[in-house]
Amino acid sequence: MMVSSLFSVIGSGIAMGLGSIGSAVGEGMIAMSAVESLGRQPKASAKLLRIMIIAQAVTETAAIFALVISLLLLFQAGTDSLFKGITYLSAGIAIGLGTIGAGLGAGLPGASAMKGIGKQPRNSDVLTVHMIIGQAVTQTSTIFALTVSLILIMLAPTGGLLKMAACLGAGFAMGFGAVGPGIGDGLVARFANLGVARDPRNMGLLTRTMIIGQAITETTDIYAMVVSLILIFVI
Repeated sequence: MMVSSLFSVIGSGIAMGLGSIGSAVGEGMIAMSAVESLGRQPKASAKLLRIMIIAQAVTETAAIFALVISLLLLFQAGTDSLFKGITYLSAGIAIGLGTIGAGLGAGLPGASAMKGIGKQPRNSDVLTVHMIIGQAVTQTSTIFALTVSLILIMLAPTGGLLKMAACLGAGFAMGFGAVGPGIGDGLVARFANLGVARDPRNMGLLTRTMIIGQAITETTDIYAMVVSLILIFVI
């Protein structure tokens, strides 16, 4: 058995196992709120079902990224390089941890949109647009994690013990660093959605404030990516 293959299959399992957590919980929150709103507004069932599926589809994005990395790791050619094995393991850690926050974060505005439609069905179109904007920003952290994972997978198989430790550190830095921003962005979008549900006339103001707040929340994610890239290419 090639050394790198051992680590690639472990990394694949970590990527998909952890990568399923956030999206699954986020989609469950959306469905829960949709069912609750359906009990309040049964006549709005068509709108609720349609928007619930849209919200869950966006929330699924993080798990799809994890699936892509998991499959890539499964089909990597085996070598005797311990270094490549460590980079494969690090790639799985980065995307696995990195998708947890984005999945949970995307579920928060989706759930609040369902509640808003349950209270004000006539505002469904405005809420849907605002929900998608908020959810899209929460996926930024997953995109960063995906980028770092792909870099680790494609990294040349040359490096000593320090380089292997640096690559492993890069996976942990990006993975853990993506959890907080994803959830934080989702919290911002959740309360912005609730504000739009109360008064759609404030959508412009709420959207601008939401995007600014989410952008600042994302700065820590950028720090994590910068440190990860330094560990990969400089150390």
